[in-house]
Amino acid sequence: MSEGFTNWKTLHKKESWGIKNFGIEIRVAVDRDLNDNDSRATYRIMDELENVLLRESMRLDAAEIAEAADERGKLLACFPTGEKVFVKEIPNGYCSRWCCSMKPWYTVTTTKGVVTLGWRKRVIEISWEPCVTGARTADALFPGEDVTKIGCLIHAWSYEKAKQYLAKILA
Repeated sequence: MSEGFTNWKTLHKKESWGIKNFGIEIRVAVDRDLNDNDSRATYRIMDELENVLLRESMRLDAAEIAEAADERGKLLACFPTGEKVFVKEIPNGYCSRWCCSMKPWYTVTTTKGVVTLGWRKRVIEISWEPCVTGARTADALFPGEDVTKIGCLIHAWSYEKAKQYLAKILA
């Protein structure tokens, strides 16, 4: 009867601390030395495994669930009363990694057209279809605002600013 493998090698090991503490170790038993091809293939697999495991950890975390609900409420409260016709949650438009999996963006169908918004690092990104403003751009609507403005997109540094911008976009 075999006693098992004795040639185990650590193919990859990673530990990280932060939003979620995480560690993983992959050990293999193979009758050769590990090489660069093994390492390259393992990095891709490790990234995917880390993303899947930590995304699920975020989805199950009660504090993350509560924070996501709070953020949704605050973002949607930025719209003027009566302007929201339909709200659809979409994946975060800035970051697709596990760390942002509980920070979705929203497409909001309004009486004037579709507006998309969500957090992008420290700003709320607001973009809209040209029909919403009669093809007026962020530069035309907000000439005095010293923030990122590209076409039909503007960055708001707070919920209050987002509320002001949305009121003007939807006026």
